[in-house]
Amino acid sequence: MANFVAPDPLIESILQRGFLYALTAHTGRGKSALALLFTALIALGRSLGYLDVEQGRCLYLAGENHTDIRYRWIAMAQQMDFDPDVIDVHFIEGRFSIAKKFGALKRLTERLGGLDFIVIDSSAAFFEGDDENNNAQAGRHASNLRELTTLPGNPCVLALCHPPKNAGEDNLQPRGGGAYVAEIDGNLTATKDDMTITLYWQTKLRGADFTPINFLLRTVTHERLISKTGKLMPTVVASLLTDTAKEEMTKARRNDEDQVLQALDDNPDASFADLAAKLNWLTLKGGPNKSKVQRAVERLHRNKLLNKDRDRYELTAKGKKTLKKG
Repeated sequence: MANFVAPDPLIESILQRGFLYALTAHTGRGKSALALLFTALIALGRSLGYLDVEQGRCLYLAGENHTDIRYRWIAMAQQMDFDPDVIDVHFIEGRFSIAKKFGALKRLTERLGGLDFIVIDSSAAFFEGDDENNNAQAGRHASNLRELTTLPGNPCVLALCHPPKNAGEDNLQPRGGGAYVAEIDGNLTATKDDMTITLYWQTKLRGADFTPINFLLRTVTHERLISKTGKLMPTVVASLLTDTAKEEMTKARRNDEDQVLQALDDNPDASFADLAAKLNWLTLKGGPNKSKVQRAVERLHRNKLLNKDRDRYELTAKGKKTLKKG
């Protein structure tokens, strides 16, 4: 006990220096968007809502799609008003062996003056075995990631992980053997409902519980993100969603769902384009916003207010009751 060191939070209640965390979610649920947001907040020393954030130097290992990470970071610089050439965040693109390159990483860290936060995007990209479900290989991989916490500065390490195939949202554990979960200090999770992400944890968390935190995924553009044909290239960034804003979004989505229920009750054979035109839901180019209709229909179907018969949707008894009540 004489050598006990008090916890050193990087993001209050969520991340601690010297700890290894997984952030587990299915593909497309906003793992990278959240990791980039955490990176920017830590580098800038900006709070996450009511949670304190300690300022620190960050390293982002972009092992999967580093071009997409560039797009997002450029857009985030504009959205969060920081200079990407000045902010104390460093990126390494491409896959490599962490075990074999640890010495080089240590020398880089020493030149930078220490690190506070490291993102592994993704854990699978830096896995050096041939079977993620092999317990021994998963354990060695987790140990390699744990070793990064010993770099100068005692950084917090966040590894973005995929869950097992077909895992439910209530069973989001990192893909691989149990030795991986045994090695990490916490398994954060991200679940998505439409464009809202909820950050929480499952299975394991060394530290106090925290209240689930909501984020909004936003599609944005930037004048530097232009295709060869001159068109703006949209990308996705995450931002904190306050409780008040979430309540307003929930009310707006409920209103959208009620309108779709009524429109389908009037015309069960209507296509998404027909529904969008009837509801006057248009895209920026003036065409029918079929995506907005599809998202509302999927939510209604998930909540058992609609039944699907091939490409046709019909109101269930619950849906008719909801429509009548509304």
